[in-house]
Amino acid sequence: MTAIKQLRYEFNSPEPLSLHEDVPTITFRGAFGYALAQVLARDETISEFSDKIDLYKAFFMTENTDPALSRNHNPSKPFVLRGYFSRPDLKSFILEVILLGVASEYESFFDKVIETIGYMGVGKRNAVCKCLKLSSRIVETDFPASHEILIDFITPTRLKSQDRIFSEEIPFSVLFARLYDRITEISSYYNDMTLNQDDEYAHHLKCLAANIASEKVNGGNYHVSRTSSRTGDQIRLDGFVGEMRYTGDFGPFAGTLKYLPWVHVGRFSVFGCGWTTIRCNSYRTSK
Repeated sequence: MTAIKQLRYEFNSPEPLSLHEDVPTITFRGAFGYALAQVLARDETISEFSDKIDLYKAFFMTENTDPALSRNHNPSKPFVLRGYFSRPDLKSFILEVILLGVASEYESFFDKVIETIGYMGVGKRNAVCKCLKLSSRIVETDFPASHEILIDFITPTRLKSQDRIFSEEIPFSVLFARLYDRITEISSYYNDMTLNQDDEYAHHLKCLAANIASEKVNGGNYHVSRTSSRTGDQIRLDGFVGEMRYTGDFGPFAGTLKYLPWVHVGRFSVFGCGWTTIRCNSYRTSK
């Protein structure tokens, strides 16, 4: 069983929080790096400076040192952020941190990082927040027998296949292929998310995925950008937001699809993009 842990925190501020208007967790992703560096600098239990650098890279600036494992220079991080405002006055925000693989063993470390974000200040006005940890739980993944699934793409999802970018709608074959690749990559780097990684098996599944019918229920390309805190450049995060209906035999894909609502998929997943929910319609049995 893959280790996936969901941590939930509440940020409360005396003033409205000035977060990214389209994907609020983009703001928290920027603050995360600064807070992580502060926590590591103060942590006396990590005595060697090289160990602190390694931990920083593992959680924030992972680099691909083995091209055979991934086509990405910066591979998947072992966590994702997502969340929402919990009050109409925008003074309270619920932040979820999903820890993947071995990162689930570092809950207390992430607690310190999130707490540090609060008192360092959040958003454009660096609003100091009270940070309350709401819950922590190990996620039990499951995918019931289904003939139809409805996937709600909550935050922009942009997938690429054979040099084509999909952001107006997401065919199942593309969704499954990129999800499978993402989980395989996380497994390669963080040693705990287990799939059958045989190349022939993966190719077989991806070919089967072409038999699943895809239909856009609503939505389309959603235009989003962020400003890099390091360079000041505008970076596009456009992607599909809406609902897709998929129909067919999902048996061969169940072991992969059960992770989709937790790992996010597509580019910029660590910022909160690619967040989805799944609703399954099971086969009806006659009495």
